[in-house]
Amino acid sequence: MFSFKREKALVGLDIGSHAVKAVELQVRRKGKKDGFEVARIGYEPLPHDAIVEGTIIDSTAVVETIKTVFDKNKIGGRDVVISVSGNSVIIKKISLPVMGTEELRESIIWEAKHNIPYPYEETHVDYAILKPSSAAEIQNLEILLVAAKKDKIASYSNVIHQARKTLEAVEVDAFALFNALEVNYPEDFQEQTTVLVNMGATITTIVICKKGVPQLFRDLPIGGFYFAENIRKDLNVRYEEAEEMLKGIPPKAVKPYEFAAVLNANIKSLLEEVEKTFTFYEAEDQQQKKIEQIFLSGGLASLKNISVAFEQKFGVKTILFDPFRTVFYNEKKLKPVYYQEMAPFFGVAVGLATRKKEK
Repeated sequence: MFSFKREKALVGLDIGSHAVKAVELQVRRKGKKDGFEVARIGYEPLPHDAIVEGTIIDSTAVVETIKTVFDKNKIGGRDVVISVSGNSVIIKKISLPVMGTEELRESIIWEAKHNIPYPYEETHVDYAILKPSSAAEIQNLEILLVAAKKDKIASYSNVIHQARKTLEAVEVDAFALFNALEVNYPEDFQEQTTVLVNMGATITTIVICKKGVPQLFRDLPIGGFYFAENIRKDLNVRYEEAEEMLKGIPPKAVKPYEFAAVLNANIKSLLEEVEKTFTFYEAEDQQQKKIEQIFLSGGLASLKNISVAFEQKFGVKTILFDPFRTVFYNEKKLKPVYYQEMAPFFGVAVGLATRKKEK
């Protein structure tokens, strides 16, 4: 389910709580290496409450939105890869002695039963063996254990089937972001301890990598909807007005300094939650660990001065993540808005699209 093998192209389909994003890539020759070029791309908002906290509530609306994003943007590929996230997805790093394939499979089942807070029979379980970063680590296998609830996978699979697309693979958001980071920032990815913070509508996903090896993945239950709801309540405005404020549209009946105060309070809450993850990582295994670079993506990444807030809080260089940094985007053939203004929304979709179908 979570394989990284790459062969035939797939459409990366990011079904978020706020919108559906789709990216179709094609291989583009760059000197002696193969790169990627965006062939088709699309973004289509979902009706409010069609998906709530990662759970599909209105499957008909989701199906129609998927069809629309494909039809409107002339996306020809039918084979898709999607991703899931949230509290129904568990990612845990474990360490096991080096052992044979069959013995490892049995050990993974045992570990899953003891590390997943759901009945084993109700989950899909997979794992990935991490490459060792030092000779000392070769004595043990560092493994990412991944589990997702079957009912969540089934609900997302059903809307793909109803939209008349073929579901080839299910990832988790964190793995897709990991792929996007590797493709677009290969130097930083291989040489530093980097963090990608993807601030979505309902979930903020944190990906920590050390010299090309994933270290920690975590989903936080905070995002754009959380910000908008707090703005609505604290400033006594309609939800739609709160969303407009987050997009940079000046409030009509609210003084700018009042909005700034509420916004800064929400950013502070987000930073405090992110700090807990950073603290956990840096204290893990009692090893000396230092985060060297932070990338921000997702809708909230477009907020004015949020990069500065991260830098001031953590003392680490923070920049806006560009999912098209090395992925060629032809603005003469495709809508420039996706590349110029909406790039922060496409981190997961691009990461999914870099995967290839297994022949």
